[in-house]
Amino acid sequence: GVLGRLGALGALDPVSVPAGERVLEEAAGARQRYGNGGGFVPGTLLCTNRRLAFLPGQVRREHPEHWEYGSGTRNGTAGPKVLTATSTLKFIPEELAVFCRDFRLLHFYFPENGLAPQAFRVSQGGAEVLCSHCGVFHSPGEAWRAHTPSLAEGLSTMLLFESLRDWEKELQRLGAAGWRVSAVNERFDMAPSLPQYLWVPSGLLDHDLKRTFAHFQERRVPRLCWHHPGGGDLLRAASFHPASEPGSEDVRWVPETLLLGNRGPCVLADVAELPTLADIQLAHLRLQALCTGAVAEEKWLSALEGTRWLDHVRTCLRKAVEVVSLLAGKRCSVVLQEHSDRDLNCLLASLVQLLGDPHARSLSGFQSLVQREWVAAGHPFPRRLGLLRRDSPREEVRPPIPVPPG
Repeated sequence: GVLGRLGALGALDPVSVPAGERVLEEAAGARQRYGNGGGFVPGTLLCTNRRLAFLPGQVRREHPEHWEYGSGTRNGTAGPKVLTATSTLKFIPEELAVFCRDFRLLHFYFPENGLAPQAFRVSQGGAEVLCSHCGVFHSPGEAWRAHTPSLAEGLSTMLLFESLRDWEKELQRLGAAGWRVSAVNERFDMAPSLPQYLWVPSGLLDHDLKRTFAHFQERRVPRLCWHHPGGGDLLRAASFHPASEPGSEDVRWVPETLLLGNRGPCVLADVAELPTLADIQLAHLRLQALCTGAVAEEKWLSALEGTRWLDHVRTCLRKAVEVVSLLAGKRCSVVLQEHSDRDLNCLLASLVQLLGDPHARSLSGFQSLVQREWVAAGHPFPRRLGLLRRDSPREEVRPPIPVPPG
């Protein structure tokens, strides 16, 4: 199919789009605001069956710009109104604001020159399309896979880590000698938040492994999560349980058998150096407010620095580089230890593998990485994102309360 675009001389130029896309509504003569100086770009605002697109009237583009997420409208008397797929406009909008997933806020204005019907229809249609493509009615992934065979092939190679075969296949790819897949948690009775299958030392029997669960927070025992080719092993674990007795037989042999396993020196990487979950959440909220608010261009960089988001990114990346250096350069085994092993360990383990494993930087490899280190590893997505109830706010994250030594 093709979309029409008004050229500089008013001629209609064809613009190629993916097959199956069609224009539902359009508003020629709309204006997009840019910058903070009140400048506008005239063009045509289009609503297709897949996206909301803007075609600048004086800039030739092979494909129109498009955005995804949510929208809102405003007129001079009724005030702003949030549009959803089921909303019904009861006024002619003068402005359409699109809140993008990358934090951009786009403004479109409709001049009073006979554009009222088009403004009404493109705003209403855009809300329906954007909401449906955000997963309210259906997932757009099926349509993308239908039009992109190479993407479908990549998705088919993604490992979900829901079967014993997936864990064995990935362990074989890593070439981690001396490790095996254990089904000790197949019924989730040993550790409800851990996956069904764990990578443990080959010489460790499941009977002995069961004795270690009670000594760690949330019963999250140390286990392998990545092996550097020719280097060391990367493990992750929760902190020791306060009721654990360091002198007991069950605990004494854990460092020797489970952590070291006769694989050379082992380094414990504590995530205490990283920002707390509360710090990360606060920085993200500040970043989101900055990207969706009105800040003078000359003050934007200083305001960005004030969110501390970049500081936290630098700290996490620096720690990941240190771990990779230990694994690859010094051939050490590294154990990532976090109080719950469900938040910062997920982040750090993922960053280390992205830096050290080219497969993790491929499409299917990255999807498998997220599935293994976040989904299967028990990251509490519903609580962190406030998804348990639609009207519930995000969980306010606080660092764990330290337990005084007995």
